[in-house]
Amino acid sequence: MNEILKHINRSFNNKINIREKRPGIYQLILPIFHEDGDMIDLFIEQEDGKIYRLSDYGMTIMRLSYSYEIDTIRKESILQKIISENLLSEENGNIYYYTKPESLYSDILHVCQSYMKIGSMRYFKREVIESLFYEMLDEFIQRDLVDFKPQQNVLPIPERDDLEADYKFTPNGRPVYLFGVKDISKARLTTISCLEYQRADLRFSSLIVHSDFDKLPKKDRSRLTNACDKQFTTLDDFKSNSRKYLERESR
Repeated sequence: MNEILKHINRSFNNKINIREKRPGIYQLILPIFHEDGDMIDLFIEQEDGKIYRLSDYGMTIMRLSYSYEIDTIRKESILQKIISENLLSEENGNIYYYTKPESLYSDILHVCQSYMKIGSMRYFKREVIESLFYEMLDEFIQRDLVDFKPQQNVLPIPERDDLEADYKFTPNGRPVYLFGVKDISKARLTTISCLEYQRADLRFSSLIVHSDFDKLPKKDRSRLTNACDKQFTTLDDFKSNSRKYLERESR
């Protein structure tokens, strides 16, 4: 093991430090950093023969969790996609890669770059949240509003499958149709749906949950506001106040 550690040191022009953290497990103190300035956590240990394992011992995901939780199936799938695309493996949070002496230098750089990609998920938090909007909305409804017996993907006008509502609640016997709105196209379809329900003389209330109401063009905001009964301007707003709203509707 001493020879391979010397080899690593020479590869980096003797500008790194190596510390033995546990018997046979060494931390490589490299001048490679995450985007927030924190150093990459990287450890090396010898496996069978001349096979070595580069690992982070869960430090990358732990650092990420301080500002960004991997708490949905979609987020987990994004993480696993980054891991698989970079030919890494993961077990109980430890992300690792097997290497040999002849490719050790390039493999260290590759693994560090992969850890940086995972760590950078926090900086794309807004974009990731927007891409996960419908999944997060579904997850919240199925977990926190299940006692209101939500029905998913309903057709208030059976012969019009183009006017589907995302969810139906019946807190007081009269349906409340919920629409998640992430973009202009869904806002316009929701406006048309609500107007067609009214035209068909249905007895209902419409409930809109926006990813970000302020991002819609002014005319689309106005049309949707005129067509619907209740709007939550963000998903967080809906999470905080939807239960009270549905309880009031049930009276």
